[in-house]
Amino acid sequence: MIIKHLLAHKKKAIVLSLVYTCILTYYCLKQSPITIELPSQSDKILHALAYFVFTIAWFLSFKFTFNFTKLKSLITVFCLAVLFGIFIEYLQYTLTNHRQADILDVLANTFGTILAVILLKFTFNDR
Repeated sequence: MIIKHLLAHKKKAIVLSLVYTCILTYYCLKQSPITIELPSQSDKILHALAYFVFTIAWFLSFKFTFNFTKLKSLITVFCLAVLFGIFIEYLQYTLTNHRQADILDVLANTFGTILAVILLKFTFNDR
């Protein structure tokens, strides 16, 4: 439904991408007021899902706002998402004392990105 709305209003894709990126950054760096005990490594599903959405949002931005080709959009968004995931982990390590960097988070982020790229490659028509 969100993707259908974006397709109808292509110029809004960049706004959605920027807002989502700001929200994702905030939640990755903020201190949680409560501590929730999750089963071991279950937060990795949330990481993968967050970067799956991040990848799709930025793909639509590159494709529609900047008129990139499908291939150029996929390559650009893949690099952006992986580097952004690494950068967030670095910020957690350097700027916070309540979060810690985790290579498994980077891998989960990258996995979500790869899934989104595969989905977009095979389902999105390049016109």
